[in-house]
Amino acid sequence: MIRNWLSAIKQSSVDDKLAAVFFLFTAISVSFFMYSGEVTRNFFYIITYIAIIYFLYITFKKEKKIHFYIFAWAVFILGVSKLLWVALTTNEQYPLIAYHYQISGKRLILAAFVLYAIEHNVKKWKISTLTMRTGVTIMTLLFIIIAVTHIAVYLKTGDRIKINSDASTSGAYTFTIFSLLVMYSLKYYALKHYRLPCLIIMTMTFGVLAATETRSAIMLFTLFSAVSVLYDFAKSSHTSKIIYGFAIGSLILAAVISGHPYYNRVVERIDNLQHEVNSYSQGDRNTSVGARFSMWRAGIEVFKQHPLGQSADSRNALATQYIDQHEGGNPEAIRNLSFHLHNDILDSLSLQGIFGGIIMVMFFAVLLLYPFKLVPKGYEFLLLSVPVIFFSQGDTQFYNRESPYFIVLVFGYLLMLRMCDRSSSVKQ
Repeated sequence: MIRNWLSAIKQSSVDDKLAAVFFLFTAISVSFFMYSGEVTRNFFYIITYIAIIYFLYITFKKEKKIHFYIFAWAVFILGVSKLLWVALTTNEQYPLIAYHYQISGKRLILAAFVLYAIEHNVKKWKISTLTMRTGVTIMTLLFIIIAVTHIAVYLKTGDRIKINSDASTSGAYTFTIFSLLVMYSLKYYALKHYRLPCLIIMTMTFGVLAATETRSAIMLFTLFSAVSVLYDFAKSSHTSKIIYGFAIGSLILAAVISGHPYYNRVVERIDNLQHEVNSYSQGDRNTSVGARFSMWRAGIEVFKQHPLGQSADSRNALATQYIDQHEGGNPEAIRNLSFHLHNDILDSLSLQGIFGGIIMVMFFAVLLLYPFKLVPKGYEFLLLSVPVIFFSQGDTQFYNRESPYFIVLVFGYLLMLRMCDRSSSVKQ
């Protein structure tokens, strides 16, 4: 396989070689994101430096003009807005917030060059079946390693797991997207008989998400899985339906028999969701949901006082004062103020003001709608945009250092899959 791949690379054009490098490095960076931060960052930086050199070459020597590629520029503007906020504010009491904004802003700017190169060549680059399958294989292997190791840790310790992240929730969000990405790649680009492998990956994903005890990720992945299975089952032949149904039933039975360690805690957390909402209205606000409500109300209030933005020190002082006066001094909410407001739009509004909020909303709109203009029937991009927007309403994806560039790389990966002939890759 390696010899054939190297031989194919030697015979390919410069553009095809460049496309192969972009695809493989992006696939590796995405694959290692939840396994080794060092590996994923190294490959990310390498591909960004290549992209910057490519940008300079085509802009100042070859074409001598800058193109307006909507998503690349949306990412660039979002990154610049974060760096501008850091430069214009002083954050002595909460330097961690400024640090995260600075690093995420820098990485978004670098990632924009990667997207620029990919969008520039969306109809020009061609990715070979062998290159594509190599990337998908790497992804699948890393998925299995990550899933098995974390499920084993949970079964051994019983502790809520964190998937190479500071919080269980952050790891669950990225793992949800990663799982959807792997299943999509296997189904449409790598395997003719994809159903059983995808069902196994789906089952393993439920195990990992249950071990993170992240309610929003479990519920969203359940929705995606149900829609996917029902759609695939409906369009299958009669024989395939029997085999498919037997496989689904077997996996459900295996999950029921072996999944006892998960049930109580996961079901309890999901059942508590409505209880926490009711408790908030009754004055008991020191819960996960109650803290979010308190922070969101505080975020809206401090934005009204500083519509053009403010430092993290000022935001948190005003938010703490509001929570003390109007939210019963919610301790869980005050504790989380040291990081963010658990909502990307409100976090941007409360710190960067109206312009930061508009940029964040515009980014979400571009992420959701632009793929349908960029490529025919870009439904696969919903596997990225829907989770990102959904998770960003109850938490933050663009506050920390890592998630933003992961999201951009996944977008680039999906776009580069369109450079491979889907029908020929599946037939082979």
